[in-house]
Amino acid sequence: MKFLISQRSPGKDDFQKLELKYQVEAGTVGPYSIVTEKDTSGYSGQGLRSFIDGYIRDFNCAMPDVASQTENAIGLITKQWPVPNSISGSFSTAIIEEKTGEIVVCNDAIGVYPLYYFAGENEFYISNSLIWLGVVSKASVDEVGLFQRTYCPEFANIGSRTLLKNVKRLLPGEWIRFRKSGEIRERKYDNELYQQLSDSVAPLKYWKAFKKEVSYCLAEEENVHVALSGGMDSRLIMGSVPREKQLFCHTYGQEDYYESLIAKRIAGLYDANFRSYSQPELNFPGKEVLEKYTIETEAIYLNHWLEILEEHEIENRENMLVGDMTESLQGRNLPMKKNWKNFKQYYLGRKEYPLTENTREKFEDWKDGVISKYTGLISQKHLNRINVQLTEEQINNEITADLEELFLRIEQHNLPYLELVSEIFTWFTHSRIPMGKQILILNSNFKSFCVPMSVQILRLTSNLHPNLRLNGRYIKSLFASVKELKLGASEPTSQIPFVPFNSPEIFKVPIWFLRSEIDDFLIKRVMKSGNPKKRYRVLKSFNWVEVYQQPKMEAKLWSYFEKNYLGEGYTNAVIYGALKRRNLEQWPLSNINIINAAALNAELALLKALKDE
Repeated sequence: MKFLISQRSPGKDDFQKLELKYQVEAGTVGPYSIVTEKDTSGYSGQGLRSFIDGYIRDFNCAMPDVASQTENAIGLITKQWPVPNSISGSFSTAIIEEKTGEIVVCNDAIGVYPLYYFAGENEFYISNSLIWLGVVSKASVDEVGLFQRTYCPEFANIGSRTLLKNVKRLLPGEWIRFRKSGEIRERKYDNELYQQLSDSVAPLKYWKAFKKEVSYCLAEEENVHVALSGGMDSRLIMGSVPREKQLFCHTYGQEDYYESLIAKRIAGLYDANFRSYSQPELNFPGKEVLEKYTIETEAIYLNHWLEILEEHEIENRENMLVGDMTESLQGRNLPMKKNWKNFKQYYLGRKEYPLTENTREKFEDWKDGVISKYTGLISQKHLNRINVQLTEEQINNEITADLEELFLRIEQHNLPYLELVSEIFTWFTHSRIPMGKQILILNSNFKSFCVPMSVQILRLTSNLHPNLRLNGRYIKSLFASVKELKLGASEPTSQIPFVPFNSPEIFKVPIWFLRSEIDDFLIKRVMKSGNPKKRYRVLKSFNWVEVYQQPKMEAKLWSYFEKNYLGEGYTNAVIYGALKRRNLEQWPLSNINIINAAALNAELALLKALKDE
């Protein structure tokens, strides 16, 4: 839930204008004015007042005693960073020391829960909401941040950059102590990932740690909700939830989609309640729905989640577990060459991959490649489209500087292999913001937590040697040797249908290959015929072709930009690109680029309109 710490009292109408879902409360702590949404998590005691996004736990305290865990952890965080192995969780927090007026802010090693700070002239603000901070401060739109949100990979800001000038977001694993003047007194980083690489971590040891994390995370919960895709990540979560908890599983998509059927079968194995939600029109939501979730979560990105959120009736905000960062356990972000030779040698033959030593020269070459990727779309045409006044050179230099900020964070880990350099960069970019938005948007109706991204589990996962994790080797060993997971391994996956996950590769690989080839043929046939009603996949599943055929889609697109803050050239390119997909002149990909533009325009509209009132 949102909070704002400031040195001045916000106006009475500042937050009423936002028509917030939850009641807003105001008060003071030490020298600061505080505004919070009702039920914002936090802690008060020992002369400290904290505001917490996510969850923090202390393994040195009894599991049911969450109050003592929070007290110990918050007190320790003000003095020690990175945290010791007794402290875990996935979180960001701001802690006010009432006596001195100093503030400590920090987030975990990835930092999916954003925390922003702004120290301007006679202004000092800390918030977990960029919109809240922008509305009450004098911060203006940052043109570099705007370009990154429109043209850079992931449509996301890089490093500490945000959409607002001089408003910074905490870097992954960053800890800062502010004086009450807003000056930074001390800065530290958590560089504990990959520090004890091992090729001999027993699956049962990993599973014991994972179950302990889940148990501590859910210590106060009777009902547990799981975002159940039916993939290996959500099966790992399902197997780890203590059996005394009441499980409720949620998936998006029609009941007869293959993925929904698999998810339902997985839920049944664990005696869980199951519900699938299908409102495909919400992939292009009405303008009012888009604006509502922009205000509430600032995390509009993948609109499948709206199918759940718009139907789920809220009584109490209960826990929702998300398994996204399990991809780290499967080594999906390790950049290994995909060809038939490697497939035979390393996937089927299980040989160890030859990893690349991370030398200074190779690291610099890698950096150059990343910089080229992120600056490749800088052109005067693109700057003109979004009405940016900075020159191409200025944008290039600023983006490079933002990337160097992340490169330094990576370099501080002293990684032995270049493949790990690429992986952690993906965690600091893709996992931190686009994947993180899935957690943030679920916070609208739930308390959304991602256990695989917690401090101790991510440390443990990162310390698994890459050759243990590649091709899903380690997760396969988990599902083969852990009693609670063997249930889930008895069902097929959505990628490889018909045969259980624990089947021999000699059966699974041909099925995977055949399904992929047939799906590819059907897609090409749809495009060639121009007929959106033709079969789209071998097995019935989510159909982007149908989504783009919605009769109101075009009207919704234009409504998103009635008040246009992105420039006519940019929005027209977005809208006409969507219409080409509808007409099958382009393949109907996921609409993330379109919804990103719509959500970004909604953010800008809120920031600018509310400042002008």
